[in-house]
Amino acid sequence: MMKFKLFAIVASIALVSGCAQTPPGSSNAKAAESADGLIRYKHVVDYAYINRHASLPRDDKASMVVDSRPAARRYDIGHIPGAINIPESQFDKLAPTMLPADKNAEVIFYCQGPTCDLSAKSALKAEKLGYTNLKVYEAGIPDWEAKGEPASVSTAFMQKIIAEKADIVLIDSRPARRVQSEGTIPGAINISDTSFDKEVSKLPQDKQKEIIFFCQGFSCDLSDKSAKKAMALGYKKVRTYAAGYPAWKAATEGKK
Repeated sequence: MMKFKLFAIVASIALVSGCAQTPPGSSNAKAAESADGLIRYKHVVDYAYINRHASLPRDDKASMVVDSRPAARRYDIGHIPGAINIPESQFDKLAPTMLPADKNAEVIFYCQGPTCDLSAKSALKAEKLGYTNLKVYEAGIPDWEAKGEPASVSTAFMQKIIAEKADIVLIDSRPARRVQSEGTIPGAINISDTSFDKEVSKLPQDKQKEIIFFCQGFSCDLSDKSAKKAMALGYKKVRTYAAGYPAWKAATEGKK
């Protein structure tokens, strides 16, 4: 009888201990909390890693990059080229239709740098949806720009500045013959990247003037090249519109 009671006690302790353990592979947001109170994700990548998936022209095999910041205040005015926007506050609503159908596909989240944990929170939420290959570019957009990479604006931002007639210089980096045959974004000037050095006088004299370069979309790197040339000349407020003229045309065709 004593042996039976002893066995029952040992079994009960083992059962309680087993229940207290976190199942392998499950995410625990509290355990990922850092000393500064921010949520940190376990799989972090650096600039070199994300650059392979964000550099232009975009590779068809590139992984999905997700900007977890708010749209109007952050994403629209400057994001990593090719990144889609799923604000962390709207993750539950948008993620099911915007994330890859393949739960094993790699997805890289980022936000506003080490002081921002929106990307880590989003990655943890994606885990709960069953995604198994998630990364976080913790250094985020500040690191991207610090490495000399221009941020890209959204189509919504382009429509806004055109409507408001904002004092921003738009430069179409495509060859002149293509611009003449296909058209361009209203108000843009044409400085083909291939003749950038010859036409550099078309750039504004004020190095603080905002400039946005664009070309033929994610398959085109002419605007990225031109933007970096302008930055090398000392222009301080340079961005690109990576989605380019095709996205502009698709968004505005048929509209007055």
